[in-house]
Amino acid sequence: MDTPQTAHVPEESRYTLTLDGQVIGYAQYTDTGTQRVFTHTVVEPEFGGRGYATQLVDAAVADTRASDKRIVGQCSMVAKWLTKHPELDEFVDAQAS
Repeated sequence: MDTPQTAHVPEESRYTLTLDGQVIGYAQYTDTGTQRVFTHTVVEPEFGGRGYATQLVDAAVADTRASDKRIVGQCSMVAKWLTKHPELDEFVDAQAS
């Protein structure tokens, strides 16, 4: 089994997580001006409990920061992840503007 790979797919407004050539998860977002609002994060149930969602959100947030976008964790997975990373608080908005 390969290591999961993340990719930004801007034409679909999502980050994907791929394992062995199969998309096993994604983090959907909407860009609103200076913000990237994460609306939904999914990892297929059979791949749960392995830290894949965390890996996906790690990559999505890092790319969002590199794009100079503010982060809005509207979905529960991203919101929970952000609470564990207070060092990013200055780049996070509580809600979409």
